[in-house]
Amino acid sequence: MRKYYWLGFLVLALLLWMGRVQARVSGVCSNCHTMHNSQGGNPMTYNGQGPYRMLLRGDCVGCHAQAFSNSNATGAIINSIPQVYVIDQGVGNGATLYKFDDFSTRGILAGGNFWYVTQGDQYGHNVAGIVNKDATLQTPPGFEPNYGGVARSSWPAGTQVTCAGTYGCHGDPSKSDEFVALSGAHHADDSTLDGSTPGKSYRFLLGIAGVEDPNWELNPSSSAHNGYYATSITTRGSGNSTGTTPDTASINFLCAECHGKFHDYVLENSGAYGTSNPWVRHPVDFALSQAVTSSDNYTQYPNPSLFNSVSAVGQYFPDVPLGNTAYGFPVNNNGTVSSTVNFTGNDDIVLCLSCHKAHASPWPDMLRWDYSACTAGNQNGNCGCFACHTNK
Repeated sequence: MRKYYWLGFLVLALLLWMGRVQARVSGVCSNCHTMHNSQGGNPMTYNGQGPYRMLLRGDCVGCHAQAFSNSNATGAIINSIPQVYVIDQGVGNGATLYKFDDFSTRGILAGGNFWYVTQGDQYGHNVAGIVNKDATLQTPPGFEPNYGGVARSSWPAGTQVTCAGTYGCHGDPSKSDEFVALSGAHHADDSTLDGSTPGKSYRFLLGIAGVEDPNWELNPSSSAHNGYYATSITTRGSGNSTGTTPDTASINFLCAECHGKFHDYVLENSGAYGTSNPWVRHPVDFALSQAVTSSDNYTQYPNPSLFNSVSAVGQYFPDVPLGNTAYGFPVNNNGTVSSTVNFTGNDDIVLCLSCHKAHASPWPDMLRWDYSACTAGNQNGNCGCFACHTNK
């Protein structure tokens, strides 16, 4: 009988171990890897090229933008691989896969869809491997060397943004090679994130905190969405708001690494937006509840009378997301996020992503909605600005 106790103990231990590592990439190995890049005389890579290092079936674009080289590859998730390039029918109102405040027809993931930038530079980041360099911009708008003391020291004019590496968002920016920058990340145990490696960081963004929606927001709701970590300007540093930078673990800091001047607070800096109303640039890293006067009505977010996806004040609106200090390191990356905003100053923080998509969108400047639909005094559900600016 004793041996059965030991057998039971071993089975229990195995189950616990499996539960501990289930956050790692899972699925059929051949979804990502090929031993010889040959099957029936044909290459096994998704784009027909290669072979690639680490026995992969593609590079970043080859795996995560399969429709770029194969128009028959459809869907925002293919063989458990999230896709950042999905062929749509058009941009603006012609887009069918992304319509603001309409989750029922959503056919792209949280970051957006790089297909849109193939329709024009104004729609997104010109990532190498998908489109040519931006015809106008030679460096990221608002680039500030060594922002926050940790960002890139320079951006040579004409250098194109990449998926990963020194001039990319994902992986380790100290590594110029994209494969090396992301080495080991996909197989890391990300059940708890601490920012120590790309695999232990939110979406492989080194040092960035947050909670990952397991479905990449393909079917978002108030209770199923990414949890974006951010801090209010009054809750960090020495208490002096001037001269501070976003918390280096916040999603806003990720944007500031390339667009730092859009995040400066000191008035002496010509690129700054100030520290209070009236603003020089639209603020981020500030909580809605920090408004100068209660008459601003920012705490009526998300203005539920206008939008179909929300029904009450304080309900989280995935198409106008806000940051939350609760998603900081160490964070349990189990997909559990808050469905309500209580306006505590810790859960109502304005983000870059409150207005923009990270990759590309159907609207110019990667906006989440049609800015031309925004008219003061004429609130309407086509303009996401009114989710926060409820009395404009």
